[in-house]
Amino acid sequence: MFEPEPANTAIVITDPQNDFLSPGGKGYHLTKSIIEQYNTVGNLEILMKIGISRGYQLFISPHYIYPHDYRWKYKGNEQNMLLNLRLYQKHSDSTPPTVGADYVPSLLPYILDSRTIITNPHKVAGPQTNDLVYQLRQNGKEKVIIAGVLSNVCVESHMRDLIEHGFQTAVVYDATATISQRDFQAAVTNYLAFSSATWTTQEAIAHL
Repeated sequence: MFEPEPANTAIVITDPQNDFLSPGGKGYHLTKSIIEQYNTVGNLEILMKIGISRGYQLFISPHYIYPHDYRWKYKGNEQNMLLNLRLYQKHSDSTPPTVGADYVPSLLPYILDSRTIITNPHKVAGPQTNDLVYQLRQNGKEKVIIAGVLSNVCVESHMRDLIEHGFQTAVVYDATATISQRDFQAAVTNYLAFSSATWTTQEAIAHL
């Protein structure tokens, strides 16, 4: 049973950025139908707003592509998609992201909350290449509630890795989106197989 409490439970949001979640984003044409069907952005806002109001801490795990990343020698399909579409562009750590790589405006108030932690960017899909696990441990978190994009890529990869690190996980599936109904259902199948809870947004906030 997954029983969240503000002291030991984090809300982790993967890639709450314009490129996949906002009209005009370079990948929005791929995710638009799922976002509209499940009200992904609206559900993310509800989850983040209610979570903060009830004392939960948000952790944001973003995705950036830097100029030097285009020199990668060993790339899979997901990496090729990101590079070919020029998603999540950021020139350097000292420069602001492009509009597509920036955060969804409606989610920005919660991302900029004084208690929210924004981790280093992850490089492919999971948190193995950023400091999310370290930040969760340093803040005394044992459980995580996960949402964001893409359902079957970054969300699922974060879920799997956090489970391997000993965190109990719940996934809010209608606060995620991906590029097809097939991929969305595949992700939900794996959430049900691995996570301790697979919730709608309304079910999640009822548990908070």
